[in-house]
Amino acid sequence: MKLSSLFGAGFAVLAVVALSACGGKQDNTVAKVGETPIDKDMYLRRLELMPTPISVAGQQETTAPAGYTTLVQMIREQVMLDMAKEEGVLPTDQQVEERVQREMKNNPQIKQTITEGRLTLDDYRERVKVALAEFNLRTKGVTVTEQEVKKIYDENKQAFYRPATARVRTILVQNPEVRKQIDDDLKRGFNFQSIVNKYSQNPVAGVQSGETEFALEGQVPNTPDGQVLLRVRNILKNAKPMQVTDWIPVGSGVVARFEVLAKSEGRQLPFEEVKDGIREQLMLQKGMQTNRDLNLEMMKRMANTPVEIKSEIWKKQYEKDMEELKKALAQLEPQQKPAAKSAKPADQKPAEKR
Repeated sequence: MKLSSLFGAGFAVLAVVALSACGGKQDNTVAKVGETPIDKDMYLRRLELMPTPISVAGQQETTAPAGYTTLVQMIREQVMLDMAKEEGVLPTDQQVEERVQREMKNNPQIKQTITEGRLTLDDYRERVKVALAEFNLRTKGVTVTEQEVKKIYDENKQAFYRPATARVRTILVQNPEVRKQIDDDLKRGFNFQSIVNKYSQNPVAGVQSGETEFALEGQVPNTPDGQVLLRVRNILKNAKPMQVTDWIPVGSGVVARFEVLAKSEGRQLPFEEVKDGIREQLMLQKGMQTNRDLNLEMMKRMANTPVEIKSEIWKKQYEKDMEELKKALAQLEPQQKPAAKSAKPADQKPAEKR
């Protein structure tokens, strides 16, 4: 039985077709979860960012419609939020905002994505709200002391060392003719970014490019690939920001050139900077041992939450998926009952006379 479609993603074209059948022009919703509507504009923004999922069945790879799977994901998130609200652990607006600011500070790529308009700040707040709600449900009633957190930090300080890195723009080439063309462009004064853009847009040239954070410290495997990493690392260590390296052989006839965008020194992350992350990991570990199976609880709630979907095509698909989900839950119930029954004799055992 396939239930993976409940939590995946896929093709945007089908979403446009299905949305055209979603009721009148005045209605700006694509579905309702209980009494909560799912806004069409937010749905479309989510859809733009959703990758195409690939599931493997036997020897065949298949994809799922992005429009439907995006919608189901949003339904699941609303069910999660409703569950957190019922149990009194729904994050407040202040908690969400504090986490948003923390994530943007720790991960500059998030801020860049928002600045470039690929993700709105409100949409990111909603993602954080769902993540916090799930965390709160998984860790309800769990406490972790400051001493426990400090103990983990002191015993694993090496794990909290951030190695020196170089942020680099890379171009990899195999064709000698393309390599010569790039060399000629550099001699004519073209900057490295324009060259990367020029050749990466031509798939026939067989050029790969991108930006990455390259670690300049730490162990590497004693393999041919490890030796390549060491060679690149040593060159980047001596390179200055905005410097473009010479061609570096990286194996299989491929050569690479790097432009150093920025460099950072290695440093030991202080306790105050990492304690929140350590605490959260400890809470999740304890929650897994003491709390109920949240995934199973979510399956039950998904199966029993009333959902109205405007698209007739997706409405039928969702009803079919929920029927499969209910069958799966029915098969799980007999496996849970013996454990519950075995606890009864102990619970009903009369107290011994003193």
